[in-house]
Amino acid sequence: MSPSNPSAAGAAASDRQPADVQQLIGLLGNLMPLLVRIQSQPFAQFPLGGGLGISQPALEHQAAVNFVGDITALSLQNLSTYLETNSGRYASLESCVPIVAQAERSLAARDYAQAFDLIWQAYRMIVFIRATDPQIPALRTGDVAGFSESGRSTASH
Repeated sequence: MSPSNPSAAGAAASDRQPADVQQLIGLLGNLMPLLVRIQSQPFAQFPLGGGLGISQPALEHQAAVNFVGDITALSLQNLSTYLETNSGRYASLESCVPIVAQAERSLAARDYAQAFDLIWQAYRMIVFIRATDPQIPALRTGDVAGFSESGRSTASH
């Protein structure tokens, strides 16, 4: 592909996008079994000095549980705020509220796989609803998760 041919570059980008989207969907599908495995993985403990029993696998497990919990909680918070802000003005978004409520209950029960699946369903529903009514605001706008458009964390400023 020649850099002087913008239509060829655009065609290559549009050919690549469906593959990228398919890869992302595949990764999300593979994430669910991983969440279930992390959640149900037993701790293997080895005694350390001071009578503590802890192992590297236990630490890895705790880090994974904390990470998944944070990802799920932040996504759920984003969805809840979005629906609180917009569902009163756009009745079609009301259909997402029960799904998000169930995700909140699943998160409270520390069922991260179920919560993640419900959050994913809500995100998909919002995308489909917005496809039929483009007046509905996007789920993500502006500064996301503390990062500015430059890509630098605003927390470090």
